[in-house]
Amino acid sequence: MGPDRDRPLKQITGQESTMPHSSAASHTSDSATMAPGPLVYPVTVLGQHHVSPAPAPPAGQPWSLPLTFFDLVFWDFPPVQRLFFYDSTDLADVPDFLLRELPLLKKSLATALHHFYPLAGRLPCRIQERVSPEVAYTDGDSVRLTVAVSGDDFEDLASDHPLDTARLRPLLPPLPTHGNGSSLSQDVLAIQVTVFPRAGICVGTTLHHAVADGSSYAHFVKTWAAIHRLGEKAAVDTPPLFDRSVVRDGAGLREAFIRDHQDLAAAGDRRLDDWDLSRRPGVIVFATFRFTDELLRRLGRHVESETSALCSPYALACGAAWAGIVRARGGGDTDGNTQFGFVTGCKPRTSPPIPPNYFGNCLGLCRVEAKRSRLTAAIASAAIWSVIEGLGTEQGRALRNAREWVRGARECAAARAVTVAGSPKLGVYAAAHLGASWGRPRKVEIVSVERTGALALAESGRDGEGGIEVGLALPRGEMDVFRAFYRDLLLRLDPAAYRCHEGKS
Repeated sequence: MGPDRDRPLKQITGQESTMPHSSAASHTSDSATMAPGPLVYPVTVLGQHHVSPAPAPPAGQPWSLPLTFFDLVFWDFPPVQRLFFYDSTDLADVPDFLLRELPLLKKSLATALHHFYPLAGRLPCRIQERVSPEVAYTDGDSVRLTVAVSGDDFEDLASDHPLDTARLRPLLPPLPTHGNGSSLSQDVLAIQVTVFPRAGICVGTTLHHAVADGSSYAHFVKTWAAIHRLGEKAAVDTPPLFDRSVVRDGAGLREAFIRDHQDLAAAGDRRLDDWDLSRRPGVIVFATFRFTDELLRRLGRHVESETSALCSPYALACGAAWAGIVRARGGGDTDGNTQFGFVTGCKPRTSPPIPPNYFGNCLGLCRVEAKRSRLTAAIASAAIWSVIEGLGTEQGRALRNAREWVRGARECAAARAVTVAGSPKLGVYAAAHLGASWGRPRKVEIVSVERTGALALAESGRDGEGGIEVGLALPRGEMDVFRAFYRDLLLRLDPAAYRCHEGKS
């Protein structure tokens, strides 16, 4: 483990910049243009620790990993930021955490980084001429672990109802940068642990999207949690695979994507910012909506009766959310089209298939279009399911339009397409079981959807309920409309769930 260098106490609030200095347009909202929001309790940073892989990475492993064309798709996307809320009412105070929990957390993180050492490495902030973009690990590199304390209401923050995103931002760590000019680089992972005395603990992670997709991230989290829960001797049954040769690129997509990024940067293309709600005036709120197994079954029967499509739970939840967001936005060209974008795992779809434990990105981009004026939950779900079904009927279809991915993502942003982050298949609640007094998280949120216009999907974290959680960030007025849409859906499809939902509101 690398040396721990303490930093002076510092307070950060929701109006300060806690966003990473990412190559993906790391802009914060202009607080001068924002309407006053609710009181934001400051978060006080107690210290910063630099955790290196321990022991050092295994001999024979590559210390530099070239970015593949899959990685380069997400080169200048905002980083992925998750919050894990853990109940810990037996935690008396901050000194108790620092004495009892922090050493174990740091030790398990260092051991997990032994297996996932590229996460302690760095990426260049710009793609340069004749320089291959790669994740480079050097002996002594580390992940910065920030320890903080908050006086905010833990129960409220870990709830489903709408929250001003200004209250969540201070729980997220920035990605540190190093050097200057052409040598400017940044860390690829940062972690923050925020203590809420006598209430709970929040673990926030910030990950550069060009380094890993959700599957690789969940693999790391599961390994870290298992080591924390079971000790250093916890078996790592499936170590990550870093061999880049398993990604075949006969079409030369990597070089094409590098040229695309260079050309877009030279042209000053900022269309990805069109997704970023944090840049807009007014209050942005984040809320979670639950599509239980029962609600999805009822919705599935409704969609089948309306369209004859037999949709998956994923398509049903996404379709309902897409229709609700279009309703919430209102206005616009009612005769025009609205777009929905999602990713599909490409590991089993390549020839030959890429091993499941491959570390990096391996996602294909898919796009759906529908008439704005006709978009209902049923039509939206059926349209998404039609594209998903097509992926399984044609060999190589997931990569058919791959050459357009980099520029196509910007077209989707300019059109304000609704997209997806996360997946119920990742199993983040089970993966993040830290054991002892921590247990499973009571709530997991992808807060970075505020900057990407995406739906944050996860499996339900409530025992016995099943289904899919959908988190989203919207301007406050639009969130009110979306909540009304969701309540109306519950009332029509599952009156019992509606009464339960109203009782909790």
